[in-house]
Amino acid sequence: MPTIYNNVCSGLCPASCRLKTHVQNGILTEVKGDPHDLYTLGRLCAKGYTLLESVYSPERVIYPMKQIGKGTNSWQRISWEQALTEIAKIIIRIKDEQGNLWPVCLDQSLGTKGVLNRSVEGFFNSIGLITKIIGSPCESAGSDALRLSYGSCKKPAPEDMLNSQLIIIWGGNPAVTSLHQMRYVFEAQARGAMIVVVDPIFTATAARSDLYFQINPGTDGDLALGIAKVLLEEDLLDRSFLENYTKGWPEFRSLLKRLDLKDLASRTGIPVSEITELARIYGGHKPATLWLGCGGQHTPTGGQNYRLINVLPALTGNIGIAGGNVHYFSKDIGDFPSVFTDLSATEAWNSQDKKELLEHRRLGTGGVASLRTLDPPIQLLWVAGRNPASQDPDSDKVKQGFREIPTIVVADLFMTQTAQFADYFLPVTTPFEAEDIVISCWHYGTAVNEKAIEPVGECKSDFQIIRELAAVLNRMTPGFSRFPVEREAAEWLDLEMQKLYPLLGIDHYLELAGGYQRVNLAPVPWQDKLFLTPSGKYEFPLEYSKVQGTPPFLNPSAVPGSSKVYPFRLISRRSSFLLNSQFGNSARLKSLENSSVILINPEIGRLKNIVTGDKVKLYNQLGELGFEAYLTPSVPPEVVVAYVGAESGGDGLNTLVPLAENDLGDVIMGVKGFSFHQSYVNLYKVIK
Repeated sequence: MPTIYNNVCSGLCPASCRLKTHVQNGILTEVKGDPHDLYTLGRLCAKGYTLLESVYSPERVIYPMKQIGKGTNSWQRISWEQALTEIAKIIIRIKDEQGNLWPVCLDQSLGTKGVLNRSVEGFFNSIGLITKIIGSPCESAGSDALRLSYGSCKKPAPEDMLNSQLIIIWGGNPAVTSLHQMRYVFEAQARGAMIVVVDPIFTATAARSDLYFQINPGTDGDLALGIAKVLLEEDLLDRSFLENYTKGWPEFRSLLKRLDLKDLASRTGIPVSEITELARIYGGHKPATLWLGCGGQHTPTGGQNYRLINVLPALTGNIGIAGGNVHYFSKDIGDFPSVFTDLSATEAWNSQDKKELLEHRRLGTGGVASLRTLDPPIQLLWVAGRNPASQDPDSDKVKQGFREIPTIVVADLFMTQTAQFADYFLPVTTPFEAEDIVISCWHYGTAVNEKAIEPVGECKSDFQIIRELAAVLNRMTPGFSRFPVEREAAEWLDLEMQKLYPLLGIDHYLELAGGYQRVNLAPVPWQDKLFLTPSGKYEFPLEYSKVQGTPPFLNPSAVPGSSKVYPFRLISRRSSFLLNSQFGNSARLKSLENSSVILINPEIGRLKNIVTGDKVKLYNQLGELGFEAYLTPSVPPEVVVAYVGAESGGDGLNTLVPLAENDLGDVIMGVKGFSFHQSYVNLYKVIK
């Protein structure tokens, strides 16, 4: 009989599915969903069912490797002792030569979301002031939009959608990206709720909706203003909420009166009659909730557009009531974990020769290409849980930047595009090979991840790697790192969880193995109408403009658009079988769907003499990629669509995406988000 362990799918996905893992004779034999998980009910997505495959994949790197000549693919297996010793010597040398550690850079994201993964940041905090890549390419602009309006990012419990009469899904495709939440959407629909989808693409979610509005990309704010104008003109407002709990309503009302609904409609591509219909539906169904996806914010005005969308619940009083509010990512437990991140170097290490070296030097995600142009330039880059050579915009420039960095260390499972430029590859464990804790940012389910099997080959967890590196550094130079190497993983986890024990109703994290637990947060946010803004009220966008000295939203006509040379807007969409560049090594998933296709409207197919199955080249000023054409009316004529994580000839989709910031993201994250959907291309048929 197999032994069964409790595990968690810890990929960068809000579901954080609990797993039941079967082990026999030390071998992982089966991975199932946990039927006691109240959010997933034991059901996994296609990616979850391939987790076992990734553990024993022949493509997985299971020994420390050193590349002889950057980018040559000439790899040599080395011992952990050699790898950590050589890396430690480089760090010490940089400190000795520079007098500081700014030339050391950490680029870490949550490719896995376990608590112990934050130990990497803790280690680098413990050695001194370094350079850090910060920010989020996905949801930072939208998070700022909520923060500026409400004072904080809070969301309802997933099941609160069942209380809604109307669910508007705006800029997201949860039928692909959030299968478990769609269960609540379908149940609400069966109870009589109306489902409305706003998206440039007719998605799988749109196909299951009651109403679908196809919007021109990047004009979400115009549509929100159009809806708001109709709500005002037809008096579909909650005047009590507006008068008692908001700030800036008179000014925003004046703005709405000045706007021309026909102009707004022409920019969105949605007729005035349909905008009016949508406004009446929204104003006439209460409670109504908005589900904001990430896609709509990836334009130059994405953050401001999301601020304007967030005006609609305020106008109608759909804030602080069951079935209302906005479903987006939450920052309610954003300061957790903190024990790792509170680590710091000694005052002696922090007293630098240069007075300005008083804190970590920070660059935004996407700044990898410029690391060697800094003063002082980066000499060692540590990449963990990230694949910037594939996932950052203008990825050719990123790769060129990698070639110029003297030492790159990559800790990962597979030889990613980024790892191909590494000098040292450090093989990491899967969730089944090390203990950890995972907390969902969507439903707050908290689960212990048990160690089910011994690590394959010589793989180590991120925690164990940096713990051993700290020990090596201190052996060479006593006191170099303040990372407490004597603490085992279990002690760290207990320390980090102290803050959450009262909210979970437990005394020790091992109690989580007994069943599903959720952090005890309000299932309906803002019921007390006490907002965390400076005024203590919901704040309309004009208040932000007064503080910043800028208009509340940019003029869309000022944003560069298509041209005769590059007439098609490139939009990336999520696949059912990829998570950014993760799961790209799965043979099973590759057999289910060809992610290297480009979706084209049939009208453009006729214009270009292209039919489904033809080989086409997509190109712009940044480069050229090959795809297989798939003609579909779900895509507007002026748009072409590819899958996030798609690769062609070793190059990723972001080869064609310029590095361009959008308007928000720096309030919470410290740096702005990306305009992934501000890329314009052309295409031609490849003649055999």
